[in-house]
Amino acid sequence: WLGEHNCGICDCVLCVGFQKPLQPDMGHNSLANFLIEKKIGRGQFSEVYRARYLMDNTSMALKKVQIFDLMDAKARQDCIKEIDLLKQLNHPNVIKYHASFIEENELNIVLELADAGDLSRMIKMAALQSPFYGDKMNLYSLCKKIEQCDYPPLPSDHYSEELRKVVDMCINPDPEKRADIIYVYDIAKHMQRQTQLGS
Repeated sequence: WLGEHNCGICDCVLCVGFQKPLQPDMGHNSLANFLIEKKIGRGQFSEVYRARYLMDNTSMALKKVQIFDLMDAKARQDCIKEIDLLKQLNHPNVIKYHASFIEENELNIVLELADAGDLSRMIKMAALQSPFYGDKMNLYSLCKKIEQCDYPPLPSDHYSEELRKVVDMCINPDPEKRADIIYVYDIAKHMQRQTQLGS
């Protein structure tokens, strides 16, 4: 029997993607409690999936590690150390560790899902937003642009006129014409007051 229907809201086999019955006593420590949605990354011995935790319908990252088939003893030990470190970390800027367990001959590590992607993606996005991005491989050209303050203006659809004016005043090839720190501080305080009044 494959369930009566595919409504998407009950726990019949069709609705949960042929998952095993939920294991409430196991919580995060059972694959039966996850619906694997798609692969979002891979490493030398592992693959990371976006998964839905069926107990509360939250999205998480499920890292599946080939701990027995592909790893040597040292790699296994390094993996255990990584888990021990993750268990100890508790900070809003660090991916949260939820659980780890062995099932289907794999080590499964349940982690908080980072929707923004990994660090390399964020660095790449920051580089793309740099006014000097096109010259990143030409050091001489890049240095000349910095020296001459040759950069495109900040986009008006993202930044206020006041902020764009301050940036223009700060990035000036003539140091005597640059805004001093007192002026910048006063403008920053004024902008903060405006923001608080607007919210």
